Amino acid sequence: MSEPIDFEGAIADALGAANDADSHVELDPETFHPSQIARCQRRAYCSKLGLDDQSGLPGVFQTGTLIHEFLEEYLADRLSHAEFEREVTHRERGIMFTGRADCYDPDAGAVYDFKTRNGWYNFDPPTQRHLDQVYVYMAALGVERGQIVYLSKNDLEVRTYPEDGFFEFDAERFGTLVEKANRIQHVIETEGLPTGPEDIPFEPCDCFFCDNESLIDAEEFPGVDQEVPADADD
Repeated sequence: MSEPIDFEGAIADALGAANDADSHVELDPETFHPSQIARCQRRAYCSKLGLDDQSGLPGVFQTGTLIHEFLEEYLADRLSHAEFEREVTHRERGIMFTGRADCYDPDAGAVYDFKTRNGWYNFDPPTQRHLDQVYVYMAALGVERGQIVYLSKNDLEVRTYPEDGFFEFDAERFGTLVEKANRIQHVIETEGLPTGPEDIPFEPCDCFFCDNESLIDAEEFPGVDQEVPADADD
């Protein structure tokens, strides 16, 4: 008689196959995803270079992905004028931003970004990193208005920021995001890729994500496999 199906192992394998941990890793100095540059300087650097340990997150990512796919599939016919998963690229002062905007409404000249939550405890928008991510999409698409659509994973209840209408593009704030990207770009160009945690050039800040930092093993850092120039010791 066969053994019971190992659903725990099978689901773990399926999640690993469905979630590519390297999909947002950009080892070149100039490329950033909007979700990365919206984080603090250290977390943006670590996310860009794939230094964060995400081994415990595939289930979280997949849940959010499934909700996004549901919205795209069932809203596309009902909102035929809108574009879902709109690919964007935008070059600014030597930086290339690349990503996908969840929803672009050319008629309204607006970008919408979907965020999933476990519930509404401590829900007090706006969250600056959420705004910053949308500012990059807005810059790329040349629009002045945005809205963040929050969805509860429990029952898909929707709340938005702002509650009614849109927030406006903040050119000054977007400029600070480009400056942050330029600082990270400069460090990678001058210091190369990190070979271990001690090479991370930015100190942890007091944000939640730095307080709960978990990095990949040192032997997996991208700089470990860098080729040393032949004249490096000359």
